[in-house]
Amino acid sequence: MTCPVLSVPSDAAEAARIGSALERLRGQLGGPGGPGGPDGGKGTKRGGRARFGIRAQLAVTAVLLLLWCVPVGLLLNRTDDSVGVPAPMVNDQRDRTDLVSDRVRRALNEAQADLVSTSRLVDVADRAATEKVLEDALRRHTRYAALYVVEAGGEVAARAGGDPHDWSDEKDLPLVRISGEGGRKPVLQAGAPLPEQEGVTLAGEVRVEFLNSLLKRPGLGEVRVADAKSRTLAASDGFLAFEELPREALTDLVRAGSVQVGAGPVENGLLVRDGDTITVAAAAPFSGGGVAADIGWTVVSWQNADRFQITAYEQEDRSVLAGLLGLAAIVVCLGWVHLVVARPLRALATSAEKLADGDLKAVLYPTYHDEVGAAVRSLELIRQQLRTRRQQQTRRPADPRPGEPRLGAGGR
Repeated sequence: MTCPVLSVPSDAAEAARIGSALERLRGQLGGPGGPGGPDGGKGTKRGGRARFGIRAQLAVTAVLLLLWCVPVGLLLNRTDDSVGVPAPMVNDQRDRTDLVSDRVRRALNEAQADLVSTSRLVDVADRAATEKVLEDALRRHTRYAALYVVEAGGEVAARAGGDPHDWSDEKDLPLVRISGEGGRKPVLQAGAPLPEQEGVTLAGEVRVEFLNSLLKRPGLGEVRVADAKSRTLAASDGFLAFEELPREALTDLVRAGSVQVGAGPVENGLLVRDGDTITVAAAAPFSGGGVAADIGWTVVSWQNADRFQITAYEQEDRSVLAGLLGLAAIVVCLGWVHLVVARPLRALATSAEKLADGDLKAVLYPTYHDEVGAAVRSLELIRQQLRTRRQQQTRRPADPRPGEPRLGAGGR
C-alpha cells in the first residue's frame, strides 16, 4: 500500500472517489504523500473535471433503450379504420347472435309453459293449498323470483317468493311482458290464465339474472336483450334498467331487424367504423313459435374487430408485446445492475472516503462476494492496519528530553 496508486482511467464518479480515497490512505500508511513521505503529505491531486455517477449512466442507458421500445410498442404496425374485416366473421357474429336469441325465446316459452302446467293445480278457494303448490313450483324452478295468483280485480289471492308487482289482465297485453320502469331492475312477468276461472291468472316473475346467464357466450362480445323501444332488459355484463343502447348504430340495427320481411323479422349483421375503432355488431329479433315470439324483443351483440384473428391486429399485438418485453428487460436488467453493482459501489466509495477521513471504528462488510466485495474486504484490511498503527503510536512511551536522567540509571 506504500506504492503509488495508479490513476483510474474512468469517468465514473464512484471510481474517482475510491481512487482518491486510496491515495490518501497510502499517504497515511507512510508512502509518498504521507507525513513522512517525499512530497510532505500533500498526496496526489486529481483534476476537478466533473464526472457522472453510475446512477446517471444507468439513467442515460434506460432513456436510450426506452427510445427504442416505446415507439415499437406505440407506433409500429398501428391499425386504423381501413382494416378489412372478412365477411365470414360478420356472418358468424350474426348467426351466433341468432342462436342466443332462439335460446332466450325458448326459455321464456318454457317459463310460460311451466305456469300453464302449475295453473291446473291451483284452487283459488283453498288459499293454503294454493300457496303450497306455488312454493313447490318455486323450489323446482329456480328461474322464478316470485309466483302469485291475481284475481280479476288485481288482488293477490296467494303468493310465494318475493313481493309481487302489478299485473294487468288487459287483452291486448302479451302473456310475457316487462314492467318495473323506474326501478333498479326490469320486472319480467309471465302469466297463465287459470282454467275455468274467468279473470284469474297465475303470474310469475322471471329473474333477470336467469336471462343474463343465457347471454354469456365466449367469443360473442357484449350481448343484450332490447325491447321494441331499444331499451336494455338484460345483458351479459352489467347494465342499468331500461337504458338505451350505447351507440346509435346499434339502435338502428335493432329497428332494422324488427322490420317484417317475408315470413317475419330476420337477423342482421353490421360493421361499424368509428374513428380507428371497428365494431362487428349483429341483431336477432325473436322469431319462431310460442308466446314469446311476438313480444318484439331483440338480442343484439357487438365486439371490437381487434378480438378476431386478423393479420393487421395480430401484427399490432406483436409490436405491443415486443415493446412490453423490451420495457420488462430494461427494468429487470438495469434494476439488477443497480442493486448488485451500483449500490455496493456507491457504498464502497462512501466507506473509502470515511476511512480516509479517519473513521476507523466502522467495520466494513461486503454486500456480495464479487469484485466490489473483494475491494471492500481489501479496504477492511487497510482499516485494520491503520487501527493497529494508531494503537501502537498511542502506547509508545514518549522519548526523554536531553540531559534528563533515565529512571533506574544512577538515580536514588
